[in-house]
Amino acid sequence: MITISTYEAADLPVTKIDSQNFTELVSIPDVKKRVKAVISTEAPITEWLLIKRVINSFQVYKSGSKIRPFITQILKDMKLKVTEDETGNVYWSAKTDPKNYNKVRVFGSYEETCRDVTQVPTVEIANALQYVLRDEAMEEDVMIRTAAQLLGYTRMGANVREGMQRGFKLAVKEKKIRRAKGICSLMK
Repeated sequence: MITISTYEAADLPVTKIDSQNFTELVSIPDVKKRVKAVISTEAPITEWLLIKRVINSFQVYKSGSKIRPFITQILKDMKLKVTEDETGNVYWSAKTDPKNYNKVRVFGSYEETCRDVTQVPTVEIANALQYVLRDEAMEEDVMIRTAAQLLGYTRMGANVREGMQRGFKLAVKEKKIRRAKGICSLMK
């Protein structure tokens, strides 16, 4: 059974570090501590959003050619639970089984909880699609629009449609949704 909750952003301390010298000035243990805090609160989380959350807590707002590889290496060294989907790496809390993940997290009232569709793990989009089909079958386009609205997207731009299609492909592949003659329904 799919459950709905509000997406929560990690509450990280804010430290000002000069972005030009970030990799020399930042404390690796401090970065690891912040990574763990973000994963604890926000997992599953895409690598891009995880890096963004961590560097923003140092008041650095662009992950340039030095910063992103630096943080990526720290993530590799931490040996975290990670899966891969069409958006790249997705990081999980140690206690969550990615194969049995059954949640959809919707936007809260703060900017930090609004995720671009490319920042939403594919499994979560697939769950949103399943959730909207819980009571009735729908035409594919209606299902996609309804799931997008559930996630908080009021406009169906190309990137939102692509994200929803990404989730739809996963749900069909995992035999959770079926499509017959343009009508989608849950697999029994």
